[in-house]
Amino acid sequence: AAPSSAAQRRRFTDLRVWGLSAVLGSALVLLFMTLYASDVLTRHDRAGGEKDECTRPGESAVPEAKSVKAEEVLAKWPNCKAFPLEHVGDSWCDAGGAFNNADCGWDDGDCCSDARGFFDCKDPDSSMFGSYSERGRVYPAPRNPRYSTDPERGISNEEVVTTYNNYYEFGFSKSIADVANQAIDFFEGPWPVEISGLVDNPQTIDARDLINLFQTEERIYRHRCVEAWSIVVPWVGFPLSHLLDYIGVRPEAKYIKFTTFENTDISSIQKSSSYPWPYVEGLTIEEARNELAFVGTGAYQETMTPQMGPPIRLVVPWKYGFKSIKSISKIELTSERPVNFWWEVAASEYGFWANVNPEVDHPRWSQANERWIKTTTRGDDRIPTMLFNGYEPEVSHLYDGPEMEGEDLWM
Repeated sequence: AAPSSAAQRRRFTDLRVWGLSAVLGSALVLLFMTLYASDVLTRHDRAGGEKDECTRPGESAVPEAKSVKAEEVLAKWPNCKAFPLEHVGDSWCDAGGAFNNADCGWDDGDCCSDARGFFDCKDPDSSMFGSYSERGRVYPAPRNPRYSTDPERGISNEEVVTTYNNYYEFGFSKSIADVANQAIDFFEGPWPVEISGLVDNPQTIDARDLINLFQTEERIYRHRCVEAWSIVVPWVGFPLSHLLDYIGVRPEAKYIKFTTFENTDISSIQKSSSYPWPYVEGLTIEEARNELAFVGTGAYQETMTPQMGPPIRLVVPWKYGFKSIKSISKIELTSERPVNFWWEVAASEYGFWANVNPEVDHPRWSQANERWIKTTTRGDDRIPTMLFNGYEPEVSHLYDGPEMEGEDLWM
């Protein structure tokens, strides 16, 4: 017998319920897979290695360094010659120099503690004597809590930073990522770095072997371009002072000169005689030994993209960005002040020092404010520029002496 109309309605209702359940079930499965994929991507880098999301650059909390006073250090370690003394015992290991020795209590024990993942224990009385954290290009690198920025500013978006910056060897536009990426094999291949001049240990060493000599850390630095825009970048690398200690600085050395690569097969712009290629930059030895001076080996907890200047670059955050030379191939210590690239190109607009100062304008524009870039190249806000880009406490003493009289410190 044919089913009744009531039975037909029940069957139709059952089909609708079953269909709706199937749709909802599929949606839940899709949502779960999306969340899982997102979590996997968060925990893995581009090369497939595991990442600890707690150390990825972002807004995640990083324990602050302990506040220490110089007089407290001297009361405990009267023979300590470290500078600044406030770093002794602040819960971060200063692996090099006068911090990590007996006179400073082996950085008051910080360098024999693996609590932050960065340690280099030289204290013969410690149970960790002889142990040290891994050297070289290690990701994630432990974040140094001393070097951060205003939480309201946060870290600039990785995609924006790695595709919007100057690298004149690949074009005078900032949108040169595609061109630079064509040279990725060049940057990832052998990279001899020539170290010469007034040093105790002259040599030519591959950049990867050089990096492997040092423990690397992450530092969050502000970056102010002379063109009045700014970003915040989580660099990975090591203090420049550690490199100076390794190569040995002779007493007559006054300056350190950096030179980038010269290869017209890679950079067609270098064929032009309109500019004094290769790109050159320089610092005084005192500037190079400052705690902020940094050799960049990575960014955003991974190796740098070609446009960022791999395999090694300079990062000096209190100066305008053109001082932070990329893709270094030569390091020379000299008694004569080097003539850097833009000083030679336009001496009326650029000079050797190039310290950030909002009260000293560029000849063609104001330096009082900056276009702060976080999520878009158009800029997320317009903010006041700070003297020495906000690093006045760390570097102002470098420019106080009578020898600085008459120097153009701001261009």
